[in-house]
Amino acid sequence: MKPRTPAQLAIGKFIVDCEARRDGQGRLLVYPLPKADGGGTFEVAGINDRYHPEQARKLAGLIDAGDHLAAELLAREYILAYTDAVLGWHPHIAVEAYLRDCAFNRGPGGAAKIYQRAVGAKIDGKVGPVTKATGSVLIASELLLCLRRAREAYEQQIAPPVGARAKFWKGLQARWDKTLKFSQSLL
Repeated sequence: MKPRTPAQLAIGKFIVDCEARRDGQGRLLVYPLPKADGGGTFEVAGINDRYHPEQARKLAGLIDAGDHLAAELLAREYILAYTDAVLGWHPHIAVEAYLRDCAFNRGPGGAAKIYQRAVGAKIDGKVGPVTKATGSVLIASELLLCLRRAREAYEQQIAPPVGARAKFWKGLQARWDKTLKFSQSLL
C-alpha cells in the first residue's frame, strides 16, 4: 500500500462515503445496480463489477465473510490508487480532491478532459506539461468553481440527461456540489 497523507485518506473516505450504500450499523453493503445504471450488476462503494470486476468481487467477499473493516479500508485504498493518475496535475490538495472524485466517476481520461476544459487547455484527455503549466497558475478556490462547471458541461456532452439517465441528473448535480463543498473545505 502506498503511503497516504491525512488529507488523501480523508479524500478517499469522502469518496467511499459518497458512493457507499450502508446497513443500519453503517457497514458497507453490496448494492444491486438498476438496469439503467450502466455499471454492471452490483457495486460496493461505487466499485462495480463492470469496470472493476476483481475488486468488486473481493469487496463483496469480505462483506459476505463479515470483515467489514477490511472492506472499508480496501475500498478507500482502491479508490485512491485508481485515482492516483491526477497526482501532480495541480499543486493544491483541494484541487486534487475534486479531480480524484472526477477520476473515480469518469476514469482518469474523463478527469483529464474535465480539468483541461476547466483550465482552458486543449482537450485531448492527456494532462501533459502544457495543461499542468496552464492549471498551476490558477488559484485553487477559483479553479474549483471552474472544475464544477466543467464537470457538468462534460457530463452534458458525453451522457446528456435524457431518457433513462434523466432521473439521475439531480442526484449527479448534488454530488458535484457536495464534492465542491468538500474540496473547498481543504483550502
